[in-house]
Amino acid sequence: MIRKKKKILMILSGIMITLGACVNQESGLPRGKNTIEVQNVEEGEETATSTVMADENITPTTNIEEMVTLSQTIKIEENITVTPVITEEIKIEEKDEVVQKYKIAIDAGHQQKGNSEQEAIGPGATETKAKVASGTTGVSTGIPEYQLTLEVAKKLEAELINRGYEVIMIRESHDVNISNAERAEIANNSGADIFIRIHANGSENQSVSGILTISPTKNNPYCSQIFAESRELSEEILNAMVEETGAINKGVMETDTMSGINWCEIPVSIVEMGFMSNPKEDELMQTEEYQKKLVKGMADGIDSFFN
Repeated sequence: MIRKKKKILMILSGIMITLGACVNQESGLPRGKNTIEVQNVEEGEETATSTVMADENITPTTNIEEMVTLSQTIKIEENITVTPVITEEIKIEEKDEVVQKYKIAIDAGHQQKGNSEQEAIGPGATETKAKVASGTTGVSTGIPEYQLTLEVAKKLEAELINRGYEVIMIRESHDVNISNAERAEIANNSGADIFIRIHANGSENQSVSGILTISPTKNNPYCSQIFAESRELSEEILNAMVEETGAINKGVMETDTMSGINWCEIPVSIVEMGFMSNPKEDELMQTEEYQKKLVKGMADGIDSFFN
């Protein structure tokens, strides 16, 4: 029997610990040689051992073994009888949860210099349109659309990576020359699961404001096979952005006229974040706070689409 002359208080932390005493099986140990070892074991490996000296001799029939969990307080009171045993190694097996990692292609709409050369609006189409435009400009801020879209696209990239997605950026600078069809092809060939195209809107009526998203139509002659998922993606993103920002919901627009959609082979949505022709919304979209809301809304919508 061990008679404690004083209380020993140990605060233990770790995934799993073993409290025990190891003694000489042949005879009692001299005074001051008795030990109580505290082992912090993680995934089967001993990471730390603390030794507390007992006050009395220990007999061959005395020891203690006790298992406790994370951050539990153990008190060894006076007059505790313990039985000898060798502390065994404890293994903790953790099973990794398998989570599919989705890949998102992001296109910051437009570029610094437009390209008026013509390209087919879709695979096999005879109708053509300009390869890419430089976009609109803020009526109040004078900021060009291509600058705003890249700024927000980079924030979205960071947010999605933080949420565990893999991201492909179609452009990361303003001085590029990538047509709308080429942007779609890059997304198609990247292995991305979805394609998000970030834009800002414009109108001759400066009072018009709000967020809208764009998808192909059900009978799109070039990519009807991605209509259902593109429509769902557009709805999820739009609803989440409106909820986060409080902006006017302008709905999901369906079209067959945009080459950046028609050349797509994966679900796609064009996100029109707001109207740069509306002075208030133009200024709002340039603020850090509002851009964070736009990005969170887009990311939340993408989460909803996959879940």
